[in-house]
Amino acid sequence: MADLAPDPGAPLLILRGVAAGYRGRAVVTGVDLTLRRGEILGLLGANGSGKSTLVKAFTGQLPLLAGSVAVDGVDMAASPEKAKALLGLAVDVGEVPTALTGRQYLELVASIRRCAADAWPVADLPSLLAIERWIARPIATYSLGTRMKISILAAFLGAPPLLVFDESLNGLDPVAAYRMKRLIADLAASGRHGIVLSTHVVETIPTVCTRAMFLAEGGIAENWDAVALAAAAASPGGFEAHVMAALTRRAGIAA
Repeated sequence: MADLAPDPGAPLLILRGVAAGYRGRAVVTGVDLTLRRGEILGLLGANGSGKSTLVKAFTGQLPLLAGSVAVDGVDMAASPEKAKALLGLAVDVGEVPTALTGRQYLELVASIRRCAADAWPVADLPSLLAIERWIARPIATYSLGTRMKISILAAFLGAPPLLVFDESLNGLDPVAAYRMKRLIADLAASGRHGIVLSTHVVETIPTVCTRAMFLAEGGIAENWDAVALAAAAASPGGFEAHVMAALTRRAGIAA
C-alpha cells in the first residue's frame, strides 16, 4: 500500500443518502455520514436496528440500493477494489476460514492487500493481543475470542487509513479489550486513521469514541458530536441514560 501523506482536512469516509438491504428490501435508508482522520465513531443500536447492514454497505460487502460511499475520495461503486484497499474490516468470526492456520490467513490477507504479513501500524501487534502462540495453529482449534483476535490482526494489515470493527471487542478477554481500546485511541490520535466501532456495549462509547450515532428503524435517530458526547458522559452513567432514553422513545415507552 502506498505511503501517501494524508490530507488531515479531507473526509476519510463519506456516505450520502445510503440505503441498503437484502433482496431489494431496504434495512437502512437515507444515511448521511462524514468521518475524518483522528475521529472514532461509535455506532450504537438495538438488535435489528441496521448497524451490521450499514457496516456491510460502506465496506463494500453489500450493494447499495441508493446513495453513495467514498473512502478517502475513492467512490466505492466506481472503484470497489481501490476503495476496499483503503479500509481494514475485522470480519465476523464465522467468516474466518477455519481450514487455515492463523499465519496462513494473515498471509492470504496480506497477499490481497499487497503488503507484508506483519505490516502492522504498531510493532508486534500479535504480542499485544496475546495471540502469538496461536499463530501457527489451525483456526479450527481457536476459541471464539481467539478467532476474533486473528480477524482484528487481519484488519490492521497494511495499516489502512479507515479501520472498522463491528462488535469486535465483545468477544475479547478483558486484557485484550483494554489494549485494543488503547490502541484505537492511539491510532486515531496519530492523525493517520479514522475508526468506526459498532457495538451494543453502551459504556464503551464515552471511554473510547470521539463521536457517536444511534441507529433505530434503519436510520440515524440520535447523533452526538464530541461536545455533546462529553456533556452526556460528564456524570457517571450519563451517556447510558441518554441512550436508554433514546431507546425507550423509539419503542414508544415512557422513560
